[in-house]
Amino acid sequence: MSFHAAPSAAAAAMPAQAHAELNAEVRRLGLLTPHPAPDDRAIPAPAPKPARARSGLVAWRLKRVLSFMEEHYWQPVTLAEMARVAGLSRMHFAAQFRISTGAKPHEYLLRLRVERAQKLMMESDEPLAQVAFSVGFQTQAHFTTVFRRFAATTPHRWRSEQMARTPRGGAAAPRALGSAHQA
Repeated sequence: MSFHAAPSAAAAAMPAQAHAELNAEVRRLGLLTPHPAPDDRAIPAPAPKPARARSGLVAWRLKRVLSFMEEHYWQPVTLAEMARVAGLSRMHFAAQFRISTGAKPHEYLLRLRVERAQKLMMESDEPLAQVAFSVGFQTQAHFTTVFRRFAATTPHRWRSEQMARTPRGGAAAPRALGSAHQA
C-alpha cells in the first residue's frame, strides 16, 4: 500500500499557459515577490523580523531604584540589591537601567556619591578623608580617583577653587559636574 498521493489529473493536464496566467495574477495581487525566481517560479518574500524593542525601566521601577540609591548611597550598594528593588534579574536590570539613564548602575552611584561629596565640601570643613567615608568610599585614594574621573580635578583642588570663588557663607553654585539625575 502506497501512502504517496499521485498528482491529480487536473494538475498534470494544466497547460503551461494556464500556470503562467495564474502566476501572473498572483503577482498582480501582490501575494508573491515582484521579482521572479530564475526558473520563473515566484517565491514569497520572508516576513520581516520585528525590531527588538530597547526600552528602559518603566517609570515606577526607575523611581524606586533611584530613591533606593538616594537613601543608601553612603552604604555598600550591590547590583543584586538594586535589581531586587527593581524586581528584575541583575543582568536585565543593568541593561534596562543603562538604557534609562545612560549610565551603568555602579557609575550612576559613584556620580551620586561625588555630587554629595561636593555638597559636603562646600558646606563644611571636614577633612577629605572624612568626606570620602561619609559618602560611601572606603578609602580617600579611591574617592580621589573617582572624583578626578567625574570632576576632572582632585577633591582638594576642587574645594580650594570653590572656596576662592565663594566667600564663606556665599551661595554660588559649584562648577557643574553633569548631574546623576539625567533620568
